[in-house]
Amino acid sequence: MTPRDPSRSVRVLLVEDSLPDRQRLKTLIAEAKSALVVGEVGSVAGALFLIHSDPVDAVVLDLQLWDGDGCAVLSEVKRTQPSCLVIVLTSLSTPEHRTHCLQLGADHVFDMTNELHRVPEVLADLRLALSGKATTSQNHP
Repeated sequence: MTPRDPSRSVRVLLVEDSLPDRQRLKTLIAEAKSALVVGEVGSVAGALFLIHSDPVDAVVLDLQLWDGDGCAVLSEVKRTQPSCLVIVLTSLSTPEHRTHCLQLGADHVFDMTNELHRVPEVLADLRLALSGKATTSQNHP
């Protein structure tokens, strides 16, 4: 990995079909000041279009989208942008579901209700990693 400008924010695509949840995520990410939401969409089709249009550093992905299963988005991100960090948000946080998402390539799987606060932490660590600095906290899937 080539170090980059440490002042550059992590470019994030936000895939969430609930407008209140999307706004809450945007606020959390903005307050952390380490990442910038450069695209947001609420559908599988829209996410696939944006993924192919403009590479990003990270995707924050809700798996339950109005037009289908976000697993297709997860698989496509990892196929086309293998180094892109994918944070899956779900209300189906069973061990089997987490394992399935990790097998598809998710870097993190967080419960939408109890672990949303971890998203900015992971993005801050990614910013440090991309700038060539050591991370400050330990990530757990």
